[in-house]
Amino acid sequence: MICREQDESFVMIKQHDHGQLAGEFASRFRMEEVPRKRYSDEVLYAIANHDRGWVDLDETPFWNDAAKAPYSFIDFPVVPKLTFYRRGLDEIETVTSYGALLCSLHYERLIEVSGENAPELTVYLQEEEKRRSRIHRELEMNGAAIGEAELYYDSRLLQFCDDLSLFIGLHDPGTPTKDIHPWFKEGFSRTGEFDFTGGRVITAEWRGTKLLLDPYPFTASFEVTLPVRRVPRNEAVSRGLAAAYSSTVETPVSVTIAEGELKRP
Repeated sequence: MICREQDESFVMIKQHDHGQLAGEFASRFRMEEVPRKRYSDEVLYAIANHDRGWVDLDETPFWNDAAKAPYSFIDFPVVPKLTFYRRGLDEIETVTSYGALLCSLHYERLIEVSGENAPELTVYLQEEEKRRSRIHRELEMNGAAIGEAELYYDSRLLQFCDDLSLFIGLHDPGTPTKDIHPWFKEGFSRTGEFDFTGGRVITAEWRGTKLLLDPYPFTASFEVTLPVRRVPRNEAVSRGLAAAYSSTVETPVSVTIAEGELKRP
């Protein structure tokens, strides 16, 4: 669950809805720099489904007593989180082994960035290294070996689409630049490595319900929606989070993605 507090309400977004939005971004990404087309459909599937392990879990969110707020993807306990990571990767692998390899690398990066340290994480990382080695061997045996340039490009694409979707989830449209989440103050990580950026990092700025990006990574402007629930804090406390969440109507937040020159961070 993506969760933030605003105006005495918890703004809550399902992880898989966020993932589906990331997949839409990937499908619209300018593709002239893609090093190959062989796995394009599998890459799009992987990006859209990279958080599918959370589908069942997000139907009934959990309350964090210490934080006096719902658990989010940031502070969710390690052991169950890894269980759902594995579950999601197993489900993706039934559809696309390359997609599972790509998402496994993505999760490993997220763990490294989080700085978490637990014995369970060590076991998980070892298991996933074995998964990726097995998939590499299987693809090679089938004459479909993956080049490092291909894998690196797809990893960057997944990271950017994930980050852009998360950016929308962590802000209300129109958020002033000074209030942008710290993760994105200096733009989207690693995007300066895409050839079309000329080494510049992609940055974002709200103009009402329009989100301007520079350099622009898509071929045209377009509108997206993200389902959101605004759960009143007093309801979550008095009735319990699960009951308050289930009775809160889901509403779509619409955002127009467009090109615009921005002040560089």
